[in-house]
Amino acid sequence: MVYETITMENGQGLHLRPAMTFAARMSGYDSRIRLESGDRTADGKSLVSLISAGIGTGTQVRIICDGPDEEEMLHRAADLLRGSSAL
Repeated sequence: MVYETITMENGQGLHLRPAMTFAARMSGYDSRIRLESGDRTADGKSLVSLISAGIGTGTQVRIICDGPDEEEMLHRAADLLRGSSAL
């Protein structure tokens, strides 16, 4: 298991379109991913779970990945949430 805490910096937060893109990209990995923000936890491969978490711009998010490709998944997820890659 690997994890990293980042600040959500993409300009939109995880509303419908960016959450859909994030979940689709994370679904390409074999590892499990969850995002924790405050008292909320979201399955990073579930669109409904991501939207329900209400993760907005400027929010601290802990990304937790567990599985065979966890390191690569963590790096990609952090890039996406930081805004380094387009969501």
